[in-house]
Amino acid sequence: MVPFTQLQQIAAKEGLASLAVIDPPETLDPAPLDRMLADGVGDLDWLVRQREMRLRPTAMLPTARSLVVVAWHYQPEAASGGPEGKGLRRARYAAGKDYHVILRPKLGRVARALGGCQRACVDSAPINERTLAQMAGLGWIGRNALVISPETGTYRLLGLLLTDVDIERHHGGQGADRCGSCHACEDRCPTKALVDRRVLTERCISYLTIEHQGVVERELAQQFAGWWFGCDLCQEVCPWNRFAPPAEDPRMNGTEHDAVLLAVTAETFDTHFAGRAVRRIGYVRFRRNLLIALTSLGRISECQPLLAEGLPLVLAQARELRLPGVPEDQAPCRSS
Repeated sequence: MVPFTQLQQIAAKEGLASLAVIDPPETLDPAPLDRMLADGVGDLDWLVRQREMRLRPTAMLPTARSLVVVAWHYQPEAASGGPEGKGLRRARYAAGKDYHVILRPKLGRVARALGGCQRACVDSAPINERTLAQMAGLGWIGRNALVISPETGTYRLLGLLLTDVDIERHHGGQGADRCGSCHACEDRCPTKALVDRRVLTERCISYLTIEHQGVVERELAQQFAGWWFGCDLCQEVCPWNRFAPPAEDPRMNGTEHDAVLLAVTAETFDTHFAGRAVRRIGYVRFRRNLLIALTSLGRISECQPLLAEGLPLVLAQARELRLPGVPEDQAPCRSS
């Protein structure tokens, strides 16, 4: 058996300080996932197809004997490149390089140092990171539906390593619920997407700006408050984030001014966002999101260049927002 201290030493070389090791559970309680699916998951229909796999963590590696769970901190500082209170905003985790291409290789190098068969999972695999992180004692699932650590808050990315190497078990010791009577995150969510420690997917600004393919309903779009990629509002008001440490890798940091964002063109989009999480939404949805964000800030006069491109999804969104001077169309649009 590999001592936990040995794993810590290996992980420390990769800048991974917060970790735990548990038995890989054969099955998970289906109730939370089924409740989310019943609430509606919009364009995340793959969650329905993956239901059975997501309830069986060892489906990713049937020979797994140990499950290593890692929490990795990213930039906790807010970033806005516009006027105070009127700037365009994106989620902090997307400030710098795409976390998938940093954290997954880190876990892979840890796995190679341990030997044996392994499977590193960072967000994109059909496995429930939050539930497993809670089981491993890296925090509790708060009212913002995120795993909260009383020592470092919520500005953390989760990674999992399934391995057939037998590693000494180590519980993180932070599973007890400490939200108490605080409802700050629920009260702050402008679209009322937080209910009973779960996210109503189709009302969440993060979902709407990153995953949603079509037009965002006017009632929701008006509440974006400048967010064009993701949203951190429920984290900004969480009292536990006063303990949030700096990012554990400088490549996760970054900022950009509104003028730079608005100047990105179809020709420069891929280059500007190369190696960053933002690139996955594509240029058309990027422009749709900027239109919504500007409108939600009352900066309607700056929307004309977005409309002038004639992108069908952007024009359809403008019609939904009832912006003046936009011709009528016959059918709703999707980015695809």
